[in-house]
Amino acid sequence: MRASSGFTLVELVVVIALMSVMVAIAAPRFANGDIFETRGDAGLLSSTLRYAQKTAIAQRTSVYVITNNAAIPNTVTLCFVNGVNCQAGREVINPETEGPYVMTFSRNVGVQPSSNVLEFRGLGQPLINAINAGATYTVANRNRPAQSIVVNVEAETGYIR
Repeated sequence: MRASSGFTLVELVVVIALMSVMVAIAAPRFANGDIFETRGDAGLLSSTLRYAQKTAIAQRTSVYVITNNAAIPNTVTLCFVNGVNCQAGREVINPETEGPYVMTFSRNVGVQPSSNVLEFRGLGQPLINAINAGATYTVANRNRPAQSIVVNVEAETGYIR
């Protein structure tokens, strides 16, 4: 008797059926890339806020998180002085680019902060208008506003979640 190599018809049908199920589950997730873009920008915003807080603690000075949501794309700038436009030479330096720390959102993603200026004091506490308060940033996709992610900065501790 001769040994044959290859796949049986049953094996091929099972593999095709499994592949069909996997495609049916995965395809809708890849078709909706908006939520991935929104999650990515929300994660980047959380990292930017944490970096602002850690910089304030390390340098024992205030760091201001300035949000510009009037222009598209929205931006978040870290600065050592309060003001809508950060003065040249007073920006927090981005260790990755060695330039001013400016986080730019994707064109389809917008941010709505509870306050456009958030201050982290030298001990890491968040202040809004010189009052100890937490902050809320709502990151939403412009195409699907219902798909929003909220980034919270807790009052007193500055914990970001």
